Amino acid sequence: MALLTVLMSVSFSACGDSDDEEDNGGGLQTTIEGTWYLKTEIWYAWSNGKADMQNITSQKSYEDYDKERVWVIKNDGDNLSLIQTRRNKEAQTYTLEKKGNNEYQKGNDRVVVKSVSAKQLVIDYYDNHYGDYDDDKEYGVYTFMR
Repeated sequence: MALLTVLMSVSFSACGDSDDEEDNGGGLQTTIEGTWYLKTEIWYAWSNGKADMQNITSQKSYEDYDKERVWVIKNDGDNLSLIQTRRNKEAQTYTLEKKGNNEYQKGNDRVVVKSVSAKQLVIDYYDNHYGDYDDDKEYGVYTFMR
């Protein structure tokens, strides 16, 4: 009985996974690299120069490791290289240009990394943030898994 108690305490203490700790600091570029599968996306309307968190325009959930939307992210110096597959179509390659701490630009769009761990990536996606027309803007929250 004493051996069982010792074994159980060892197995419970080994269950903690330090890789799950979030990195919200400047070290994201090394931990964000990899293949990410979109789990959820929620889009909000843009109103009066900001996201209207009360007005959800679209909300989708995907099966685990669904091929619907896959992002492969690689460190490219200060920038990130993004290969995006959507709906099993031909992959598109983008450069996410570093704009600030955890903030990147893709064309007219702005991507802000909210959190990243060994298993989950959460980003704010500002569609057409750098564009000219306020009516075309949207704000989305993407949650990925790997």
